[in-house]
Amino acid sequence: MTTSAGLRHNQGVKGPVAVTVRTIDTDPEPPRDVELIATDADGEELQVVLWETHDVTTDWRPDSTYEIWGGRAKRYIDASGPELRIHSNADFTVKRVPEPDTCQVLVVGDTHVGYRHRASSTKPGWAHAVDNRRTFTRSLARARALDVDAVVHAGDVFDHRITQVDKDHVRKEIQWIHDVGIPLYFIHGNHDNEAGNETLRQGPGIHLGGKTMTLGRDSVHISGLDYGAGEFSGSLPEAVAGGDPSTSILVLHDTPYPAVDETGSPIHRNDPNHLDLRDFLDRADEWLDLIVSGHMHVGSRGSIAGYETPLLVTGPTAEISKSTRENQPSTWLVTISEEAVQIERQKLS
Repeated sequence: MTTSAGLRHNQGVKGPVAVTVRTIDTDPEPPRDVELIATDADGEELQVVLWETHDVTTDWRPDSTYEIWGGRAKRYIDASGPELRIHSNADFTVKRVPEPDTCQVLVVGDTHVGYRHRASSTKPGWAHAVDNRRTFTRSLARARALDVDAVVHAGDVFDHRITQVDKDHVRKEIQWIHDVGIPLYFIHGNHDNEAGNETLRQGPGIHLGGKTMTLGRDSVHISGLDYGAGEFSGSLPEAVAGGDPSTSILVLHDTPYPAVDETGSPIHRNDPNHLDLRDFLDRADEWLDLIVSGHMHVGSRGSIAGYETPLLVTGPTAEISKSTRENQPSTWLVTISEEAVQIERQKLS
């Protein structure tokens, strides 16, 4: 673990650096986005500066501890603040150190390994050179770096055209995190063909479609439904019997309807095969804690209009959306405790 004493001026932070937040300024002078005063593991004070352009969406809390990777260290001897200041950059990653009895899950979706085989005429111009094997590797490397309890994949692990090289690559990467004790749970998306599904079944990944499983000392119940083209592809989960205070998560690969973002604006494309969740939420809104959906290629947070259950739309892990280049490919860190389900977006630059 790096401490502030080991950071020189203008040095990249390879990390992790553990910092405990003391004060939070969420309204600094633009283009700064957030300024933190924190202390490191040795009790030395430092400042963390997050810039708007890096879009770091972390739930900062006073007296909570976070681990930082990336960023750049600056040292200034003046009266305006601590000598050491860590500035965010495109590689900046942060993880809140969980309290006891929490469960952390890395959520990804639409990795589309094999996308490079599509004809150039079917891709947006900026995606011609995209090789999703690299972002699949980076996503699972992040799971290992963050030492999460599990990875949840919301469908379309593969693209619809794949080779043996693609299948071997995915199998190897899933085995790699399995060997360090991180299970991967997945559902099938609309691009996951039988060759890809067979590859996943042969590996250590766990197919979640039509099932409910438990994580984190049985405190988290996670259910999954494979792609259903606007229909439920299996039995919907039910509330845990006996008023169990555990957390319930539903993972889909469809276009949930009517999905809205945090401002109330629709977040999905016009899909005639959308999956209407309103009847389900009429009975599940009180006990369901999170809906995760792949399939839509713009990552966002929101809800189903008129309901309280949060919705996380993963978006893809590479810039392959035809609608916009600025889709901010990301992984999502979900931290589950008795008090709350917290979601942190972590961009894959």
